[in-house]
Amino acid sequence: MVVLPDQKYPVEGGELGFDFFRPEGEGPFPLVVFLHGGGWISGDRTMYRDEAIWLAPQGFACACINYRLAPLYPFPVPVADCQAFVRFARTNHETLAIDPNQITAMGNSAGGHLALMLGLCPGRFDSQDGLAERVNAVIDICGIADMTDPSDVHFPIAMSFLEQFMDGRYVGREDLWNSASPMSYVENGQGRYLVLHGTDDEVVPVSQSERLAAAMTDRGIQNRFVPLEGEMHSFTYDGWHTIRSEYTRFLVQKV
Repeated sequence: MVVLPDQKYPVEGGELGFDFFRPEGEGPFPLVVFLHGGGWISGDRTMYRDEAIWLAPQGFACACINYRLAPLYPFPVPVADCQAFVRFARTNHETLAIDPNQITAMGNSAGGHLALMLGLCPGRFDSQDGLAERVNAVIDICGIADMTDPSDVHFPIAMSFLEQFMDGRYVGREDLWNSASPMSYVENGQGRYLVLHGTDDEVVPVSQSERLAAAMTDRGIQNRFVPLEGEMHSFTYDGWHTIRSEYTRFLVQKV
């Protein structure tokens, strides 16, 4: 396995770090972009390092990336940073030895939200002109799928980090919150989606993923929803084993 730690990619106003892992050989390899959770206010790229080390020898390039965090960098900055990495990866696909047409975004919780935005949202969230670079597939693990009407679709425990991410409350700023909601872009969706969610999640309601999967099915978007019985927002060993099995099959079989 080739390990390239502490690499850099450009974002508006500077650059951010990522760690890169890929198999030995020339490639090109499919790329998985890991997006950490933490409510958009905490965490860093090291949270998915062990997963990348596990996955890379199976034939996948893996990038664990940093994105800027709220409340200092509220929406849309974290989304724009992730979009910038996808553009960077495609532009530098030969150097990275990746297939630019096989990029999957994978994340949990807030990282699941960002992964969904990379698949569903057709527009950029920075000052550059043109369309965003969308990924070819998404693995969403207990992600925040719906930012609309938060008092009805979220648990109270989530309101603090939601409001930090959005730099303010929902009321009076509904259009901004809607623009941060993956559900707002389902009609424009493309690619493939694997959605996994614990049925006893106490932070992000499983109904978020249920409604997302149903909306994608209604619009003919290829998706698979896997409810994880009895799992909460933090997964048991057996729960994560199931997640690994499901996402590996998704990556390898492309179904």
